[in-house]
Amino acid sequence: MDLSTITDTEFDSLYPQKIKMLSGTHWTPVAIAKKAIGYLGAEGKSVLDIGSGSGKFCLIAGANSNSKITGVEQRANLVQISRKLALTYQLENLDFILDDMINVDFTSYDNFYFFNSFEENINLKDKLGKENEFSLDKFNAYILFLRERFDSAPKGTKIVTYCGECEEIPESYRLVKSSNKGNLKFWVKGI
Repeated sequence: MDLSTITDTEFDSLYPQKIKMLSGTHWTPVAIAKKAIGYLGAEGKSVLDIGSGSGKFCLIAGANSNSKITGVEQRANLVQISRKLALTYQLENLDFILDDMINVDFTSYDNFYFFNSFEENINLKDKLGKENEFSLDKFNAYILFLRERFDSAPKGTKIVTYCGECEEIPESYRLVKSSNKGNLKFWVKGI
């Protein structure tokens, strides 16, 4: 299969059954990933996927751009699946970091993709693992952390958000456009 032309059904068939079942809720649809990387992935730019999960955004983005794509995910099994698929499809412009995003140097990246990764802390429906516990405090701490990192980024930094309330986007960014019934939003730092 060619990841640059793959469908969601075909892509999801690459995953183990348990991971495949989570796709509709937790993994970025192919069409969304292509739109997002089209905005974020200018030549020579590096993109960080915050909470990359099973790597679907990164894999589709890597197959559809020459940008350096990095995913950060705190679940070892998901990072392992992501790395395996990157090797299988010989995508050398990808990297997957096994860590909490608070330990990542955001200044190493030009642009960012965020698919409401923290929702799992306040909505345990379709949870990713048994370790998930309801924690409004953790949700709010992560949102505040992202706001601070995004606000300190240089002018011209781009962010794409998919779903969510966009509480992590500081006032220093402006909404450039939105699509998919307002669920997909394209931001740029102007101040």
